[in-house]
Amino acid sequence: MAVIINDTCITCDACLQQCPVNAIVDDFANPIGKKQYYVQPEKCVECVGIYDDPQCAAICPSIGCITWDMPFIASFDEHFRNETIYKLGVSKEGTLKSPIYKEKSYREDIALCDRGVGKLVQEEPDALQEVG
Repeated sequence: MAVIINDTCITCDACLQQCPVNAIVDDFANPIGKKQYYVQPEKCVECVGIYDDPQCAAICPSIGCITWDMPFIASFDEHFRNETIYKLGVSKEGTLKSPIYKEKSYREDIALCDRGVGKLVQEEPDALQEVG
C-alpha cells in the first residue's frame, strides 16, 4: 500500500469504481470501523505498471483526501502490523498478509520522506496567473 484515504472522504464512490486492483472498500466494509473508504494495504499497487498516477487520487473530488503511505515492502512490515489505521487481511492458510507475506509494487520516485506524513497524492493546482 502506498496511499491512505483520510477522514475528509465524502464516500462518493469515485475511487471505489476506479481502482484497477479492487483495493478500496466502502465505509460499510471498512475493517477499522471508520465512516470513510479504506485502501487495503495488502492489495494496493499505487497503479504501478497500470497508470501513470494512482487513479483513486486522480478521480477523487476531495483534493487532500488521499495521501502517500509507506511502501508495502518487508522493511516496513512492522509499520503495517502495528499501526491502528490498518487491519491486514489473512490468507486462506491463516497467515497475516503483511509485507513479509507478499510485497507490493510502489512508486520509487516518491521519496520516503514524503510518505507516511500526510503528503498529498494529488496536489491542488496552482492558481491561474493573469497574463498581460
